[in-house]
Amino acid sequence: MNNPPTCSRRSTVLAVIGAALLCVVGCNKPPPPHAAAPPAAGPAHPPAAVPATNDVAAQYVSVFEELPPAQGKDPFFPKSHRRDPVATPAAPEAAGVAAAPVAPILVLKGVVGSKTRRFALINTETMAAGETASVRVPDGHVRVRCMEIGPDYVWIKVEGEAQPKRLELGK
Repeated sequence: MNNPPTCSRRSTVLAVIGAALLCVVGCNKPPPPHAAAPPAAGPAHPPAAVPATNDVAAQYVSVFEELPPAQGKDPFFPKSHRRDPVATPAAPEAAGVAAAPVAPILVLKGVVGSKTRRFALINTETMAAGETASVRVPDGHVRVRCMEIGPDYVWIKVEGEAQPKRLELGK
């Protein structure tokens, strides 16, 4: 017995595949040579100049301006004072006076530990006897060697100074 629905399905599927192939093959062909573009109405404009390079980064340059505080503020840290103008004092050498050496400001803030193992807190650094550390001072950092720690005092040697110093609590 002949099954017409199956046969018609096959022919329909084959017809659809053939039409799809014709569309794909027909779409890839270039236009015939005799087909010319119709002339544009109005004056002809030359095409815009295309840059010779595709490097987009070369076309744009970022400019960062350092605005004075009167014209703006830091959007991320609006209460910050880092952009405030800094007044520079007149140099003593310019006035004919020799500059006095500035002694680093070192303060013993605390002594902790037992009699056999003590630690001293000098400015922001915790040190044991015999240790050397870089201690923060207002003008930067200073290398300090802790020589001896007592119950309320500490003997230190500051790098660049000849004599050791004694720091006491509360002074």
